[in-house]
Amino acid sequence: MFTKNNTVKILLTLILILSLANALYWGSRKEGYHVDEMYMYGTANSEYLPFMHLGPQEYSVKDWMHDYGASSDLISFIKNIFKDIGILKSNSFNIKSSEIYTAYSHARDCSNDMYSSGWMSGKDYLDYLTASEDSRFNYISVYYNFRGDNHPPLYAMLLHTVCSFFPGQFSKWFGIGLNTFIMLLTVLMLYRIISRFLGGKELALMICALYGLSTAAVLSVTFIRMYALLTLSVLCFVYAHLILLDKKLEWDKKDSKRLVLFTLLGYLSQYYFIIFAFFSFIAFSIILFKNKKSKNFFRYLKLFIISAIIGIILWPFSLKAVFSGSRGAESFNSIFSFEDLKQRLHIMLGVLSDNSLGLPYPVFLILPLIFISLAFILAAKKKAADNEDAFPKTLFLTLPFICYFLIVSKIVPYLVDRYIMCLFPLCFILFIVSFAYMLKQTDLKNKAGNLIMVSVFLLLLFCSSSFRHYNPYLFEDGQESDKVAADTDCIYILPANWWNQSAEDTLLLSKCRNSIVVRENELEALKGSYDPAADSSLMIIVRDGLDTDADVNYLLENILPEGKNISFIEKSRDLRRGRLVINYSLSEAL
Repeated sequence: MFTKNNTVKILLTLILILSLANALYWGSRKEGYHVDEMYMYGTANSEYLPFMHLGPQEYSVKDWMHDYGASSDLISFIKNIFKDIGILKSNSFNIKSSEIYTAYSHARDCSNDMYSSGWMSGKDYLDYLTASEDSRFNYISVYYNFRGDNHPPLYAMLLHTVCSFFPGQFSKWFGIGLNTFIMLLTVLMLYRIISRFLGGKELALMICALYGLSTAAVLSVTFIRMYALLTLSVLCFVYAHLILLDKKLEWDKKDSKRLVLFTLLGYLSQYYFIIFAFFSFIAFSIILFKNKKSKNFFRYLKLFIISAIIGIILWPFSLKAVFSGSRGAESFNSIFSFEDLKQRLHIMLGVLSDNSLGLPYPVFLILPLIFISLAFILAAKKKAADNEDAFPKTLFLTLPFICYFLIVSKIVPYLVDRYIMCLFPLCFILFIVSFAYMLKQTDLKNKAGNLIMVSVFLLLLFCSSSFRHYNPYLFEDGQESDKVAADTDCIYILPANWWNQSAEDTLLLSKCRNSIVVRENELEALKGSYDPAADSSLMIIVRDGLDTDADVNYLLENILPEGKNISFIEKSRDLRRGRLVINYSLSEAL
């Protein structure tokens, strides 16, 4: 016989299965990659090389690691430690004047030299994207690669772990699979939060189904970056605080450890978490003082200080990234400018509402305010016992949400969904829970109330469905669809002032036999550098903004060695990726 508890478990399992199927369906539709996704695979798997290098390295960081650092095995690492101590001792422990630092500086400079160019094999590009047999589970490499990045390394370490089980292989499913697993954990955390603190098991199942089948969940799965992990981190962080609220603002060591752990999880996932955590701290502190728990405020403050100290010890590079890094400096400068605030908020509100509940954003904004206001008014009139308990939860859920949205909308470099993905589950919570609480305060009979809730659920299930909204992370006809013959060589031409924008085509270049990335003003250097095999194919990719005909004609007149003929095959313009692709076949001259 089925009990109510068994029925809930069955329904939750069914929701997880449907959410999994939904994620896998849209994952199978993904055909291309954002350049940041290529960088994510590269920084996660490339051995001590954050960016794809455009030429040979005289002395690499990998070489330095072998000579002085972590090396490739534990015994060599221990030997290096004793050797390094000996070198430093003989140098009076002056690190910067030691051969260790001198060698590292040289290796770093060689690795950072992105302006040299040379022919590279497709395997070189594949090695950048994949974990090799020798670099499997090399977390020190991931840590090194992210030292100058604008993000912390936790997600890359998880992706590297997945890729390490498939050495030498690249697949979208490594990232999509990881994100799907994280998304399912997010659904479970949603269930935990709602069922335990905000409305019971039935309401929890409803919200889990809405989120798991929504555009919001699919976006977090199909964009292979750290934003799915940030979303889970935010919910875990909220969960840890709701436990403290549920315990009447008294907590034990287990609760403290949980809060520190989830704070570190968010901090090591994405720096924007700091914004959410800061305003959560403000909201919770207000609740503590309102309830005359000033002593517990200092306990609470201590936990945040401990989290910050541990976080900085684990990842000290965050200080530079947040306060003086390119993105950090840009964010600080933009936060004090209000010139385009109205336009930014208008766009980001549309992004938030469209990709979460799927409602027009005026409706998305106004209805929860009405629900919450009416609920408290009705509860006050009835002197409902749960009204006192609802206020701190409402404050804690809404203040960080609103402040995070306002600040992030102001400082983000691009007005897109990824930076506010972590708010999407909270949208479902705030809307559905506030509506259910308002309904609870009315005098409607259970049958009528249930009918209304089911109707609202079905309406939102339709509005938020992943099948109703455009997914920008599928990249139809993207890099996965590039078909390259095994005997194809590639010349990739960039504008003179471009840096490494060929990175988005790293997967394409990994399919070529040999490739060279060259800037328009460096074409002269190609003379005599190309030595094709018989019956080779040559593909020339020209990014938009160049004098295509002049550049291509120059190449064809100057790069081929004597005794080779060239035959034109086809020319096509890829407008979406902003490039011209020209294919030729090569043969021996008659």
